[in-house]
Amino acid sequence: MNREQSQGINRLGRQNMRRGLTVVMALLAVASLCGSAGAFSYAEWHYGELISAGDARSLALGGAGLASADGARGAGLNPALIAKTVGLEIAATAMVVTAEESREAPLYDSFEGIIGYNTYAFNTTLYDRYIGTVSWKPSGDYAWAPAVAIGYGPQLDMSYSYHVQYRDSDTQAEPVDKILYDYWTEGDGGVNAFTVTLAHEVVPEVYVGLGVDFLRGQADAEERWVYPEYSEEDDVDSWFSSDDFSGTQFTVGLLVEKLHRVDVALVYRSSFELAADYSGENTEGDVVEGNLEYSYPSAIGVGFEYHPRNEIMTMVSLDIEYTKWSEFEDSLVDDLDLDDTIEYRVGVEHQFFNTTQARFGFLYQPSYTDEETTRAAFCMGLGLDIVGVRLDVGGQLGVREYDVEDGRIRETTTTAMATLTHRF
Repeated sequence: MNREQSQGINRLGRQNMRRGLTVVMALLAVASLCGSAGAFSYAEWHYGELISAGDARSLALGGAGLASADGARGAGLNPALIAKTVGLEIAATAMVVTAEESREAPLYDSFEGIIGYNTYAFNTTLYDRYIGTVSWKPSGDYAWAPAVAIGYGPQLDMSYSYHVQYRDSDTQAEPVDKILYDYWTEGDGGVNAFTVTLAHEVVPEVYVGLGVDFLRGQADAEERWVYPEYSEEDDVDSWFSSDDFSGTQFTVGLLVEKLHRVDVALVYRSSFELAADYSGENTEGDVVEGNLEYSYPSAIGVGFEYHPRNEIMTMVSLDIEYTKWSEFEDSLVDDLDLDDTIEYRVGVEHQFFNTTQARFGFLYQPSYTDEETTRAAFCMGLGLDIVGVRLDVGGQLGVREYDVEDGRIRETTTTAMATLTHRF
């Protein structure tokens, strides 16, 4: 990398600093909801991404399961699935996400053509999250009663971490005394959902369900510029805290198992609003306070489960979900240009024995910030019955890359889930 290209990287750092020093309201819009809802990545840093896979089985099937889960495991996918609860069921899920982000700057030849990319920042962050659901379906003389469920888990995850160190372009990378400054962006917090669900089998093999999410949470964000001791510059710290997020969302689900070898599901998720108060301090030391409101869009999904005609017990699951992100509104920012998204999830489950299943899946997930920015994810997992307890494990590897100002971002997201389900 020649001197001009190195200076370009430093110019990128100085541009980031100037933007942080001058555009206070833009920083509020970004930092007050710092992080990604489940994506833990830069593209969805502003407003997050809804967490969809609610258990390890669904994760292993590429996130699919609108028509194929049952009981407590299906609470986060389709409320109608709760109607298939047998007695009392408890499902507990642990999730671990490793997010790797590589920032790259282009390398140019003498004719201003790009000959490659140089990595100037690489960050790896580990997150852990937990989900729990309890469902109950009366039996005997009360079989006519609907199934009920309560659950708790993350709905939007507002965590993000980024660090880069800028050095003098006229020296090698090793000398410590040539560090110009370190820049950190850190976000923590999120919005959790306490969910209450009712579901019932209205006619044989036709189920309906209604879920209500009571959303609560908070988020903190901070930007820091840290200079070495010998520098004439002073450290800069800007922080914002958004407290008491609140909102309510409704989900309506339908499951039909009457068709020959094909089960069909339809799910509608209502739009919802999140309101919060924010307070903080900008890069000039001024205190800022106010309130914000985000209007999230509605979504509709359709799911299919296909059982082939053969002796080997195999199931194919497909979900398609459309979210109208162009309807999203931010009370602090006008003229948002977000893209509607169509997400595809497909998975295959093969049963070796009565108690063991192997699963494989694929996820195609566009970003609402740019529909051409897509994450492709490959998934796999197992299901086992162990001493009356159901254990599902799943893993997902997602990759994507996209252009940003003066460079490119490569992301690799590795997700692991384990779900324990017990029927009493």
